[in-house]
Amino acid sequence: MSKLNLIELINKAQDLGAEDVEFYYEVSEDNSIEVYEGEVESLESAHSKGLGIRVFVEGKMGFAYTTNFNDGVIEKVIKEAIANAKIAVEDEHRTLANGDYDYKELDIYNPQFSESSVEDKIDLILKMEKAALEYSDKIESVISAGYGDNNSEITIANSKGLNQSYKSNTCYAYLYVMASEGEEKQTASALSYGRSLDDVAPVQTGEEAAENAIKLLGGKQVNSQEAPVIFTPEVGSMFLYLLASALTAEAVQKGRSLFVDKLNEVVAANKVNIIDDGTLEAGLATAPFDDEGVPCAPTNIIEDGVLKNYLYDIYTANKDKVESTGNAQRSYRGIPNVAPSNFYLAAGEEKPVDIIGGVENGFYVHKVIGLFSGANTISGDFSVGATGQWIENGEIKQAVSEVTIAGNLIDFLKDIEELGDDLKFNPMVGSFGSPTFKVKKLAISGS
Repeated sequence: MSKLNLIELINKAQDLGAEDVEFYYEVSEDNSIEVYEGEVESLESAHSKGLGIRVFVEGKMGFAYTTNFNDGVIEKVIKEAIANAKIAVEDEHRTLANGDYDYKELDIYNPQFSESSVEDKIDLILKMEKAALEYSDKIESVISAGYGDNNSEITIANSKGLNQSYKSNTCYAYLYVMASEGEEKQTASALSYGRSLDDVAPVQTGEEAAENAIKLLGGKQVNSQEAPVIFTPEVGSMFLYLLASALTAEAVQKGRSLFVDKLNEVVAANKVNIIDDGTLEAGLATAPFDDEGVPCAPTNIIEDGVLKNYLYDIYTANKDKVESTGNAQRSYRGIPNVAPSNFYLAAGEEKPVDIIGGVENGFYVHKVIGLFSGANTISGDFSVGATGQWIENGEIKQAVSEVTIAGNLIDFLKDIEELGDDLKFNPMVGSFGSPTFKVKKLAISGS
C-alpha cells in the first residue's frame, strides 16, 4: 500500500460523505520459537496486515477496519465507517493530528535482520539453555526457553495533510529455570533483547537466570517489621508499570488515579525523575511518531519529585486544553487510546553494591507476586508477596521467602533514598525501566 494509494482513499472517503478521514495501515511479521530439553517444541510465524479507518461526519466519529484488500472491499469498509459516524454521539474532543510536524530520525530498523536464519535463532536458544544448565549442579531444569521477534511498518495518512510511515524491528530471548536444594525449589528468569541477534547475549542470559534462582534457595521468613527495602531493576520496573497506568490523562480525567489534582505538587523524593520517552532508541516502544501521527518526545512526568505532566493523546489533550505528549497507542483494529511508551525511573549515580552496603538491616527484593492484583492505583495502597535476600550490616545474609510487603505508592515514591546507576528495561511487562533503588521503609509481614 503506497502513500499515493492512501491519498486516493482519503479523496474517495470524502467523495462518499466523510469530512475528515484517517487511515492507519499496519504490516507486521511475528516469529516465536520455544525449546525444551534441547529440542524445538514449537515454531510459529505470523504475518498480518490491516487498515483502520476513522471518519468524521458533522463532528461525529465512525470507525471500521479491514484485513481484506480485494477490489471494492475498502470502499465498502469506508461506507461502514461513515454509517457508524452518523449514529455516533458528537464529541468535540475527537480530532485528527495536523500534518505539519517535524520528526526525529531514529535508528530503530535493522534491514539485515530479515536475513537471520531460523537455525541461527534456534542455536541462540540452545546456547542460552545450555549455559543455564551448566552454571551449577543446583540448576534442576530449564522450565522454558524461547525467542521472539517482530518486524513492522506503520503508515498513517489523514485529510489534515499527514502522510508518514516508519519501519521497526525488535528481537528477544528469555528463559525460566528451576534451582533445587534438598526438597526446596526456586524459580527465576532472565531476558535479553535488541534489534539484531548480536544484541542478544545467550550465555550471559542463561547464567543470569541460573544465578537468580540459586540466590533464592534456603529462603526463610523474617519477623514482621518496618525496614528499608531495596528493589532490583526487574521488580522496580513492575512498580513503574503500575505508576504509568495512574499517570495517563485518561485515568486522571476519570478519577481513577491517585494523582488526581496533584499536578505541580510534590509526590516523590526530590531525586526522583520519571520520564516517558518514545524516542529512546534503547527502548522497545520507540517510534518517530505515535499512533495518531504526533511526534514522540521525552516527557518529564515527575521532575525532581514534582508531578509536572500526565501522558496525553489528542483526545485527552483536547479535554484539558493542552498539547498531546505523543502517547497515542492502537492497532488497526481499534481507535487510539493514551498509553506509555518507554516509561522509566531515571538512574542515579550509586553502584548497587554500595546501596546494599549502606543497609544495616533490610530486605533486598528479587521477586514479587500479585503486584498487579494487589495494588490499588486510586488509593495507592499495595500489598504483595515478596521473595529475596536479607541484608545485615551491609552484607547479604540469607534468602527470604513467604513474606509480604505493603505500603502506599505516594509514600513509596517520597521514601526513595538512593538510586543505582544500572537502569534496565523489562520487556516482560512492556517497555518499563528502573535502576536498583532503595526505599527508606516498608511494612514487612513475616513470622
